[in-house]
Formats: sequence, C-alpha cells, structure tokens
Amino acid sequence: MKKFLKITGISLLVILLLLIVAPFLFKGKIVALIKEEANKNLNATLNFNDDISISLIRNFPQLSIGIDHLSITGKDTFSGDTLVYLPEFKATLNLMSVIKGDKIEINTISLEKPLINLLVLENGKANWDIAKADSTATEDTSASKFNLALDELTITDGNLLYTDNSLPFNTSLKHFDHTLTGDFTADNFLLKTVTSAKEFTLGYGGINYIYKVAADIKANLDMDMKNMKFTFSDNDILLNQLNIGGEGFVDMNDADMDFDLKFRTKKTDFKNILSLVPGMYAKSFDKAKASGKLDFSGYMKGKMTDELMPGFGLKLNVDNGFFQYPDLPKSLNKVYVNLAVDNPSGIMNNTVIDLSRFDATIAGEPVSARLLVKNPMTDPYLDGALKGNVNLSEFRSFIPLDAATEISGLIKSDVSFKGTVSGMSSGNIDKINALGTIVAQNFHYKDPENLKQGTTLNSEIAFNPQTVELKSLAGNVGMSDFNANGSINNLFGYLMKDELLKGQFVFNSTYFNANEFLTEEPVKKEPVASDSIPLQAFEVPANIDFSLSSGIKTLIYDNLKLTDLAGTILLKDQKMLFQKVGVNLLGGSMALNGEYDASNPKFPFSNIDFNIKSLDIIQSFNYFESIQKFMPIAKYTEGLFNADIKLANNFNNDLSVAYPTVTGTLQMGIAEAALKNMPILTALAEKLKIDKFKNLSLKNLNFKLNIVNGKVGLDSLILPLWQGAKAKISGFTALDQSLQYVAKLSIPRSDFGPANTALDNLTAQAKQKGLNLAVSDLIDVDVVIGGFFNKPDVKVSLHDAKKHLIDNLKDQVKDQIDAKKQALVDDGKRRAEEAKQKAMDSLNRIKQNAIDKLNAEKQAQEQRLAEEKRKAEEQARAEAEKAKAEAEKKAKEKLKGGIDGLLKKKED
Repeated sequence: MKKFLKITGISLLVILLLLIVAPFLFKGKIVALIKEEANKNLNATLNFNDDISISLIRNFPQLSIGIDHLSITGKDTFSGDTLVYLPEFKATLNLMSVIKGDKIEINTISLEKPLINLLVLENGKANWDIAKADSTATEDTSASKFNLALDELTITDGNLLYTDNSLPFNTSLKHFDHTLTGDFTADNFLLKTVTSAKEFTLGYGGINYIYKVAADIKANLDMDMKNMKFTFSDNDILLNQLNIGGEGFVDMNDADMDFDLKFRTKKTDFKNILSLVPGMYAKSFDKAKASGKLDFSGYMKGKMTDELMPGFGLKLNVDNGFFQYPDLPKSLNKVYVNLAVDNPSGIMNNTVIDLSRFDATIAGEPVSARLLVKNPMTDPYLDGALKGNVNLSEFRSFIPLDAATEISGLIKSDVSFKGTVSGMSSGNIDKINALGTIVAQNFHYKDPENLKQGTTLNSEIAFNPQTVELKSLAGNVGMSDFNANGSINNLFGYLMKDELLKGQFVFNSTYFNANEFLTEEPVKKEPVASDSIPLQAFEVPANIDFSLSSGIKTLIYDNLKLTDLAGTILLKDQKMLFQKVGVNLLGGSMALNGEYDASNPKFPFSNIDFNIKSLDIIQSFNYFESIQKFMPIAKYTEGLFNADIKLANNFNNDLSVAYPTVTGTLQMGIAEAALKNMPILTALAEKLKIDKFKNLSLKNLNFKLNIVNGKVGLDSLILPLWQGAKAKISGFTALDQSLQYVAKLSIPRSDFGPANTALDNLTAQAKQKGLNLAVSDLIDVDVVIGGFFNKPDVKVSLHDAKKHLIDNLKDQVKDQIDAKKQALVDDGKRRAEEAKQKAMDSLNRIKQNAIDKLNAEKQAQEQRLAEEKRKAEEQARAEAEKAKAEAEKKAKEKLKGGIDGLLKKKED
C-alpha cells in the first residue's frame, strides 16, 4: 500500500511538473510563430513584451496566453503612428491546434484598456491597410499557418478613434466595454455584440453633431460567411435617451459592397432628441416636462465601389416641441424643425440639404433659421438666414447649469445669404446676396471643467457680398485681454469647398498669457525660470492666408515674460512667418525674422534669424534650454551680450528642439563680463598653480560659433585673460556636453611661482661667464581639454614649456657669441673703410684746390676784360653826347637865322 501511494504520489508530481513545464516548451514556438507571421504578412511593426505568460493550469485543458504592451505601429506614410496598443492581451487556445500548427483555434480573447486608432488620409489611404500584397506566381504561395477560429472577444474600458479625412468624418468611443460572441468556424452563425460607451462622439466637416453622449448598442448579425452577407436583426441603439432601431443587410461580394440599411427612432417624444444636446442631459432630465412629436429616420441603399457611394438620406421633423425642467421658471417651446438630407444616387454632388424650417422660443426670445444647400461638391448653392436674439443670462432659468458655470450676455443676429460659393469667393455681387450682422453684447462664459479661465467679450461681425468684416472684438479670456478688428474673404468657399480663406487682422493687448491656452493646469501671472509648462507642436492650416499685425504690451509664454511685442505674423502655406517682430525680455531686446513650417506637424521645422541686444547671460542660461545645451559656459558668466543668430532646426512633437538637427551660426559680442568658477578654468588654475584663472574679466569680445548637427564649434578665438596674458582657443562642445578643445596660453613669467627657480639659476650661471641673458617675459603653455563640461579633463604641457625656455636661453648664448664675432669683423671693415675714406678725402682736396685756383684766375681775367669794355663804352657814349650837343647847337643857330630873315622880309 505504501509502495502504491509512493508511486501514485510520484506520478502525480511528474504530471504536475509537466503541466507547469509544458507551456515553456512551446513558449518559444508561439512567440516565434507570431513574429514570423507578422513580419511576413504585415506592412507594420509589431512589438510586445517577449516575456509572455503561458499556462496550462489556469484554464486546463486549454492553453492560456498573456501578452503585455502589444502595439502595432505604421510604416512609410504612417511611420510612427500607433494603430493598436494593448496594455494587456489574454487569450485561451486549443492546445492541440498549437502543437499541430496548421490551424490556431482561439476560444477567447480579452483586451484590457486597448487603444485603437483608425485613420484615413485625404487620398483615401488607411492606416489599417497593413497586409502585404499577395505573392506573385514566382513567390512562395504556401498558405499561412495562422487560421482564426474565435468564439468570444471581450474589451474592457477601451478607446476607439476613427478619423476619415477623405469625407471628412470622425467618430470615437471612449471608455467602452464590448462583448462579441459567435462560432467563426461555421459558415452560418449568429454574431452577437453588446457595446456600452461612456462617451460617443460623431462629427462631419469639422462639426461634432453627437458629442460625448452615453451609448448602449446591441447588435445581432446573421453571418453568411460563405456568401459574405451580413444581415442586421433585433438591433437597438440608445444614445442618452434617444432610442433607435435598425435593420437591413450588407452584402460583400467580389465586385462591390451592396447596402440596404434603415433606421428610425423607436420613441417619438421630442424630449428624447434633446438628450443629445450638450448641457441639456442633466440628472433631473427624467422629471422634466415635455411635449411635441419627433420623427427621426434614415437609410443607406445601393452599391459601394471605388467610384460610387450608396444612396443615403436623413430626416428630422419636430412638431411643436416643448421642454421645461422642474423647478425652473422658463422653457424651450414652440420648436419646429424640418430637416431633410437626401441623395438617392450616391453621387455626392447630388446631395441636397434642406433645413426648411427651424423655429424656437428660447426663454421667451424667438429664434428662426433656414438653410438650403445644393451641389455641395462642385459649386455649392446656399440660401439661408438666421434671425433672433438669445439672452444668455436667461439660460439658467430653463437649463439646470452647474452652480460654478457662469453665462450671461446677449447674442443678436440678423443675417441672410443667397448665391453660389464661386460668386461669393470672387466677390461677384451680381450673383450673391450676403447681408446682416451678428453682435455679442457683454458675453461672458465660464465652464469650470472645460474653460477654467472664463471669457468676456463684445463683438460685432458684419456680412456683405465681398467680405465678412470683424468690426470689433474686445474682451478678456482669463487673465488675458484683447482688442482686434479685421476682415475675412471667401468664408463660404472655405466652409463649403475648403478653399483658401484670406484675412487681415490687427490684434492688440496690454497683457496676454498664452499659457492659459497651452495647458489645462493652473498658470502663473508672473512665471519664473522653473515654471516651464509642457507644450505641443501645432499645425498651421494649409488653406488660410492670414496677416496679423500685433501689439502686445506684456506677453507670457511658457516661463518667459515678454514686453512690448510688435510686428507682423503671417499664416500661409502651413507656415507661420515672422516679419520684423520685436520684443523685450530678460533686460534686453530681441528682433526676429523667419518661419515656422508645420507641413509635417509631427516634426515641424523652423528657420529664424535673431538679433539680440543687451541680453543677460546668466538669465538666458536659466530660461532657455538651448543655451544650456549649446553654451553651458553661460551659467558662469556675468554680463550682457549682443548676438546675430541664424538657426535652422526641427522640433519634436512636444515642441522641444530636436537638437541633432540644429544648424546655424552665432556672431556674439560681449562688451564686458566676468567669468567665475567655471569647472574648466578651476581645473586649469590647479594645474598651473595660477589662481587668476578662477575669475576672469572679459572685455570687448567678438567671436563666431558654428552649429552643425548639434555640435557647437569655436574657431581660433583670441581671448585676453588679464594684463599681458592671452589665450588662443579652438574646438567644439557636443550635445552630451562632451568637450574637445585645444588652447595656447601666453602667460607672463611673473605669474608663475616655483617654475621661475630654474630660469633664475640659468641666467645667474650665464652672467658668471660674461653673458647677459634675458628670459622672455611671456611663457607659452599648450592646453588640451576633454571630458565633459562639468567634469573636464584638462592637460597642460608645462614640461614642454620649460624645455622651450631652456632652448631659448641656449639661443641667447649662441646669439651673444655670434654677435661678438661679428663685431670684430665689422670693426676691421670699419677701420679699412676709414683709411680708404681719408685717402680719398686728401686727393679730393688737392684736386679741388687746383680747380679753385684755375677758377680764380679765370674770374680775374674776366673782370679785367669787363672793366676795359666798360671804359670803352663810357668813352664812346661821351663822344656821342658831345657830337649830339654840337649838332643841336648848329641846328638851333640855323633855325634862328631863318626865322630872323623871315621877320625882316615881312617888315620890308
């Protein structure tokens, strides 16, 4: 008996051990199979924790599998996008099907808090289309080993997002539970689904028509897997209190998809549709008084192909609706709605939207509207009007708002428009008629959950055939005030055909706190450096062309306080362009020109030129992460700097700088600054035993930094250290703060301590030998700097410097000997030259004396001849004068005799 019990016990223990060990024998096979199939069949990346849990005991005889953090991310166009993320995946499988491997039979799948993100681009490409193309005839066409046989799927607290930008259409289920059961191995079976979501949203064209409503959906489908025809039966949809039933089928044949679906409200009370209106669905909704009839129905019928949509239609009719909450004095009454959306052909341009009537009396104020839309895809024709006053202060009298919710003001509207979008966009006033105004007087709203900052404003918008004019917009949002005006062109073309929307605005503010719009967390009115908030890269719409001239006295952005901002900002071609934007900050000023390019919103790009004047260096380090990355020296530098900076870089999704992409130049100027206790200089001071390095005064520095792929390079900066000392520095700092610099220091000998002893001995010995040597006043030291900025590795070549000094002394001795030799040679040459010069001088004197004597004799002879000539000339002149006088005398006597003779004759 004991032997039997012993054998039995051992056998049971072996079996138990096998049950524990067996899963691990197959674990590698399962993991390898999943990854092999994913790599072979998916154009996506499948990731999960390799340490999957496998057990036979948990659901014996089924095999239990648990996988954590499973994700599928896209490739190519959808690179980085998450299609599916499953924090926790559990499944039970038929053990024998796993061992055989020809068909994996999955009994149950359980997903905890999954995220499913489905996306369709404008060109129709879907992110879930990840199956690789079928193999060609020359490739391996063997069937996949992974054949699905699923009995049940359960989802707990999931989130499903679906966005189709080709329509555009969006829907989401948040915090939903889902159960799906059916025998997928059968050709015909009943698929049962139950879905419950806390928040269901459905929108089209950028407008959410159903927003965050509670949804309970029960849908049963007759699944004809052989013919791929699925028939809806016994379906029930509850959206808040709107109950909808549907029926029909979807036939997925080889050529197309054939739809025949209908839905209609199961209850016809007007009250039910009001439950979908945000704010109306309150705790006391069930006790509210209501009357009036509701008819809400729709259909989808026809074939869907790559070029064709099935026909569809929607009708909503409300007849004399009335609604009043208990204990509230006023009501919503006299509600009449006639809305029809119809397109029997499926051709989108044939869609007609006809809101022929909307009338309501809201807290005693009548409001009416109508809208007709035709040809929405080509050249939409619009005919609409909105007229009425809404006194928001009365909302609390007929809607049970939260006590913390604030709402007041008056909205007045009287607008009509009629014509084609092409006529409106071209400003052809003969083809359109758009007139009227919308005025908001003393509008105030504060929702403590969604709009914590609160909004107060006054505004007037005027419609005319050419433009929509924002005549005035003034008010406050939270701490921020604003005052704006401007105009918009082609509003209807933008709304109906996604055409280019143009606008020009002037925006002014005395205080604007941008952080209120960037985070839901409380923000400070006066932030400090440590108050940085998480940011998000933002998109600039592709189809707008806005010009915004701004003047903001005080702007709070992230942890910065900016003052006197002025300039022009353009929004165009998915870019934000800065033109002559100037602002004061950190005691200085900054001007910038450039662009922020959001054409790739997940990795935006900027290219901006900055001109900086008198900015505080240490404050810049404290406030700007980029300064901390590229210029860590700023932490230890007291003073102001000027700079011309040209930077180009990408941003990450959180709007942080993608530093490896940064390129640019920084032309820096520092008039005066103090550099204190920088780790590199402290290490250098210890190496050279010169404390002056620990605190340096910098003056009149101008240098250039080059940034390439995140590395900051410095090329040959001449840096004055102190009186008589300087450094020539070059190298770079990397993003990880690693350093590679070399420097040549020229330091006065007087600044060295013990190093001067050897030099003094050499000069003393030289003097004893009659040599008068002088050691250079400057000593060159080579420095190599590596390591990291806060933990530098500094090496100095002091040994080479001493050797240089000794070599210098040797050169001085040789120079003095050579100088004495040369002096003797020079003296001999000098003496010879002097003797030669004396002989030449004596010869020249003799020659000159002879010349002087000959010149003297010649001059005396010339003087004698000149004197004889002078005397002869004087004698000739005297004789001539004498002859002249005698001739004149004779002439006078003769003339007198003649006159006397004439007188005598006259007397006779």
